[in-house]
Amino acid sequence: MDAHDRNWRRLTGRIPAAAEADAARIVRAFRGDIVLTPPRASKWGSYRWRSDLGAKIFLNRDLQPEAMLITLLHELAHAQVRAWDGLGCAPHGAEWQKRYRELLAPFIGLPDVFSPSVARALQRQLHKPKASCGAAPDLLRALRADSDQLRVEQLPEGAWFRLGNGMEFRKGPKRRTRFACTEKKTGRTFAVHPLAEAVRTEE
Repeated sequence: MDAHDRNWRRLTGRIPAAAEADAARIVRAFRGDIVLTPPRASKWGSYRWRSDLGAKIFLNRDLQPEAMLITLLHELAHAQVRAWDGLGCAPHGAEWQKRYRELLAPFIGLPDVFSPSVARALQRQLHKPKASCGAAPDLLRALRADSDQLRVEQLPEGAWFRLGNGMEFRKGPKRRTRFACTEKKTGRTFAVHPLAEAVRTEE
């Protein structure tokens, strides 16, 4: 079994079934390795290239199928920019936006790949894709619609909560797009995403 087949076997069953045929073709054309990682709070996926190791795409193994497909295409777009557009391109600049749009658009049009709310959110940002799902609240909210996990935006101001990384905060006022929250141990103020998953705690 070559590396391209290994990459696809790692993803089989982890993306929407209706997307598998088209996704398999794209994945098998990728000249590099796809690695499934433990959950990372700060990112869903990443792309790296080194002259001695080549290209690698890292994907959080706990992503639900729609999020896994979106993140996979996001990172494959980075790989295409590196291979076809060269080294002088901004990480999420015009070249990346073009590659990502070309990869993503066909899947939005396929039936049963994305839920209607996720498809609408993707379509709205397709002309200028965001650098991450966290930068597109409507998309992130749609992807988490079926989750019963509490989110920071649902907590009252002044409530104490803990994030997945173990840090505990007191919720403060909203400043533009994020909440100014006070970290319990240090008293420092952090900008916390409204859709961050949280566990409510006592003071």
